[in-house]
Amino acid sequence: MHIRVYGAQADELAAYQKAESKYGFTFEFAKAPLSEETVDEVHDCDGIILVTTCHVTGKVAQTLAQRGVKYLATRSAGSDHVDYDAVIKYGLHCANVPFYAPEAIAEHTILMALLVLRHGKKSFEMVRSGDFTMTGLKGRQLGQLTAGVLGTGRIGRTTMTLLNGFGTRVLGWDPYPNAAAEKLGTYVSKEELLKESDIIFLHCPLTSDSYHLICEETLAQMKPGAVLVNTARGGLVDHAAVLKALESGKLSGFAFDVYENESEFVRRKLPVDQISDPVFKELLRRENTAYSAHVAFYTDGAINNMIEVTLDNLKEYEMTGQCRNEIKVEGGTV
Repeated sequence: MHIRVYGAQADELAAYQKAESKYGFTFEFAKAPLSEETVDEVHDCDGIILVTTCHVTGKVAQTLAQRGVKYLATRSAGSDHVDYDAVIKYGLHCANVPFYAPEAIAEHTILMALLVLRHGKKSFEMVRSGDFTMTGLKGRQLGQLTAGVLGTGRIGRTTMTLLNGFGTRVLGWDPYPNAAAEKLGTYVSKEELLKESDIIFLHCPLTSDSYHLICEETLAQMKPGAVLVNTARGGLVDHAAVLKALESGKLSGFAFDVYENESEFVRRKLPVDQISDPVFKELLRRENTAYSAHVAFYTDGAINNMIEVTLDNLKEYEMTGQCRNEIKVEGGTV
């Protein structure tokens, strides 16, 4: 099978070289993400490896099918960058990596939370400018707070475990509660979680039901001075509403690793003043925010696991035409 790979970093190429003999695959590496503008670059490929900056729209799916592509494999758990209906319509198949090193994302989540709670951005800037005082740096202890975790799947549960280690009171909400999470916190309604939590962590998948889960309405239900942390999907948050909440003091801090319109800048070197999104630029400017450029997953263990499972998915497709990790959609699989 010949595979076109999107989003491969320089330090990952050795893993693909080793995979050539193990899996019997050959690879080519694309520089720009897959999109309607770049899909015409695809030729003579059986399969494609995607990352979340790729966008498989109806037009892209149609073009790929016309050019003989059979299988798509995204290197992520989230798959909202793929138009499922179009994939099915044009006879393609798509698999994901249902879980990979949840510890990587959960650890980064706690890091981002602590940066906000302990005024990390302000502290670092003060030291850089020669100010070694404590002015404005009194923080909050995570272990003295009530934390709400929206989404209690593998990553959410791992974050809950880490919060338990701090001594934090943990509340959870999920449309599909599970017994493992019940041992790590207390399930409550979404409304109660928003009302009671000092800090809220987003670990939900992005679906039509969860789009802009955090908006003016849900922000209004939160405690005054609450902190919001999002290392899941940018589309879970109405960022304009969050900015207003930060400006009014409704939120005292916001830490985020993902942004709804991040494709303009993520994985690129781009001066901030050249970014077109005024909300994003204002969020970056504020002292009570912390942003990392979609890197929560980016550890050696997680990357190796993602690549291995993705290649296993494609090999299973090649051998059987099916895959255990094929993305499930209403009415069937992709």
